[in-house]
Amino acid sequence: MFKFKDMTIGKKVGLGFGVITLILMGVVLLTIQQVRTMEIVTKRVVDLRTPTAHASLMMLNGINHSLASLRGWILLGGPKFMTERSIAWEEQINPSLTLMHELAPSWTDLKNKTRLKSIEEEINNFKAVQQKIEDIAQTLENSPAQKILFNQAEPLEKSIVATISKMIKLGMKDNITSQNKRQIENLANIETTTTLALERADEFLLSGKEEFKKEALENWGKNAEHMQALKENENNLSKEQLKNFEFLQSGLNQFGPLLEEIIRIRSGEEWNHANHWLKAEAAPAAFRIKGLLNDMTAVQEQLLENDVAEISSRIHFLIVLLVALFISTALISGVLSANISRSISDPLLDICKLADELAHGKFKGKRLPVTSRNELGSLSHSFNELLDRLQEEKSKNKD
Repeated sequence: MFKFKDMTIGKKVGLGFGVITLILMGVVLLTIQQVRTMEIVTKRVVDLRTPTAHASLMMLNGINHSLASLRGWILLGGPKFMTERSIAWEEQINPSLTLMHELAPSWTDLKNKTRLKSIEEEINNFKAVQQKIEDIAQTLENSPAQKILFNQAEPLEKSIVATISKMIKLGMKDNITSQNKRQIENLANIETTTTLALERADEFLLSGKEEFKKEALENWGKNAEHMQALKENENNLSKEQLKNFEFLQSGLNQFGPLLEEIIRIRSGEEWNHANHWLKAEAAPAAFRIKGLLNDMTAVQEQLLENDVAEISSRIHFLIVLLVALFISTALISGVLSANISRSISDPLLDICKLADELAHGKFKGKRLPVTSRNELGSLSHSFNELLDRLQEEKSKNKD
C-alpha cells in the first residue's frame, strides 16, 4: 500500500514539483483550448457574420440608389442619372451579390441559402425591368397619348383650323348677310372649340387634373353643336366652301376619336409606361428584395449576438477557471510543501535534539522513533544502532 511518509525525500520533492507541473499544464491546456475556441468564434464573426451583414447593407443601398437614379431619368432625362444607375449596379449591387455567393457555403442557416437564390432571381428581374423602363422613358413610345397628340391630333388640328380659316375668308368675300354672319360665327366657334378641346386635353395629359378633362369634353360637345348648326345651313355655303366643308367634316370625324383616345389613355394607369412599370414591377421587386435582405440580416444579427455572447461566456469561464486553478494550486502547493517539509524536518529535529542531549552527557537511553522506510527512517535506525553500541560500550567500561 502506498504511504507518503515512506517515500524518499527526492520522490517527495519530485512529487511536489510534478503535481505543480501537472496543474500548470492543465491550466495552460485549458487556456489554449478556450482561446482557440474564442479565436474560431471571433474569426467567424469577422470573416462571415460581419461581411454578410455588410453585403446585405451594400445591396440595399444599391437598390435604393438604382431606383432613385431611375426616377431621376424618368422625370428629368439627364444622362447623369443613367450613369448613376450604372454605378449602383457595378459598385454596389453586383459586388454584394458576388460576395454573398462567396460567403454562402459557410452559412450555418440553410434558409439564408434559399433566400440568396430568391434574391438572385429577383435581382435579375429587377435589372431587366429597370432596363426596360430606362429604354422607353424618354421616348414617345413611353406615353401613347402624347404620341397620338404630337403625331396625329396636333397636325390634324392645324389642318382643321387652316380649313376653317379658308372657309371664313371665302364667306367674307360674299355679301355679308345675316345668314352669312351666322355661318362665319359657327365656323369661328368650331375653330375655337377645336383648339380649346385639344389644349385642355394637352393640359390634362400633363397634369392629370380632372378639370382639364372636363373642359376638353365640354368644348368638344360644343364643337359638335356648332358643327350641327353649320350642317343645317349647308345650303347657304358657296361651292368653294362646300369643298372645304367636306374636308372639315372628315377632319373633325378623325379628330374626335383621337381626342377621346388621348383622354381615355390618360385616365388609365398605363398612360405613362415608365411610371406604370416602375410602380407595378420595379418597386415591388425592390420591396421583395428588401424583405429578403431584412430577413437575412435579422438572422445574421441574431447569429452575431449568439457568437458575441459565446465569446463573452467563454471569457468569463476562463477567468473563473484561472481564479479557481490559482486558488487550487495555492492550496495544493501549501499542503504538499507543509507535508513534505514536516516529513523531513520533524525526524531531523528529533535526531538533532537527541544528538544535542548526547553531546551534553544527558543520554538517558532514549531512542528515535522509526516512522518511515525512507532515508530519514534509515538515518533514525542507524542512529539508534549507534546509541545501542554506545550503551554497550558504556556498560563494558563500568565492568
